[in-house]
Amino acid sequence: MRSATSHGSDAPAAGGALRFPYMFWAHTEAVRSPWCLSQSGMPAPPRELFADCDPRELAHPEVDAAPKLRERLSQLYGLPPERILLVPGASGGMWLAAQRWFRSGARVAAETPSYEPLRGLPLEYGAQLRLIERRPELGWHFDPAEVDRQLDGARPGHVFVTNSHNPTGALLEAAELAALARSAERAGGVLVCCEVYMEFASPARRVHAFQVAPNAVSIGSVTKAYGLGALRVGWLLLGEGLAGERERLLDAAYLGWVDPPTPTCRLARHALDRLPELVQPILRVERECAPLLADWIASTPGIRAVRPALGLTAFPRIEGVDDTRALAQYLQREHQIDVVPGEFFAAPGHLRIGCGVPVETLREGLRRLDAGIRAFRAR
Repeated sequence: MRSATSHGSDAPAAGGALRFPYMFWAHTEAVRSPWCLSQSGMPAPPRELFADCDPRELAHPEVDAAPKLRERLSQLYGLPPERILLVPGASGGMWLAAQRWFRSGARVAAETPSYEPLRGLPLEYGAQLRLIERRPELGWHFDPAEVDRQLDGARPGHVFVTNSHNPTGALLEAAELAALARSAERAGGVLVCCEVYMEFASPARRVHAFQVAPNAVSIGSVTKAYGLGALRVGWLLLGEGLAGERERLLDAAYLGWVDPPTPTCRLARHALDRLPELVQPILRVERECAPLLADWIASTPGIRAVRPALGLTAFPRIEGVDDTRALAQYLQREHQIDVVPGEFFAAPGHLRIGCGVPVETLREGLRRLDAGIRAFRAR
């Protein structure tokens, strides 16, 4: 795993290393093969779901569309609409949080392995980055003492994580989130938690940072569980103690994009009004595909992984392989299968594998993946 002092990337660019090389790869290399296991979200729902929704009405979003979407989110999450900000996807939510809190003079303790923006955004806005390791021997959870060590002496010091964890699917419980928030509070900071995969959980199982700590921010979207990434609709939910931050956050949002698009607000509200239909594909994946992936992890020699608690992805260690970028390229070229190399998560030697595909595609994909890994090792 990359050391806690190394923040570079494999993709050089004029003026320095790229902050988000994964997204360049995702747009050009991630989906090339018939057996694509590189995706971490559900496919788009059928167009019929929106048959009775007309997004063409183009009034100002605050006349009707945005307030109604905030009201729907208020119902779903049980907090006042004034503690909800609409953002262009979870990426917009992370950007907004970074704009507000991850400034020069701040320190950010961000998880690793991690989705690249968790490492890139603090550096982009001038904060000092410290990495806190999710440890496989702890089920990809944290050593709480390490968080305090990394924030020791910081003022302010913030914590930046995902839940469930991208890429492993590990799920932090309320007590763990509260402990992270207390570490941030002792350093005069906030807990920022991206929760795009929490939408895969049933309502009774969900744990939201904003609910367990007053200095916590939860970020969500319709992208991963509902397959509606094309809408670019997300939300930022403020803990009770951060309600006074709304005006500053809204000011930054006005500088960045002014208002959310009216059509996407309407479509997102329409989709969230039809959650019973939207969750049916998720239930199918949980019933048919997740057990298949879990069985493959448990029964395949040379694979070490923790069964994901939530979401579509697992993050196995491929024993005997350190360059998983080369392995992924080989698998794509010789075995027609797409997976995500662990290098994009600061964890070479791992692969991220997604199971949100038809069961026969997954079955054949895992067979090809096993054969490809064995062939790569034998080269």
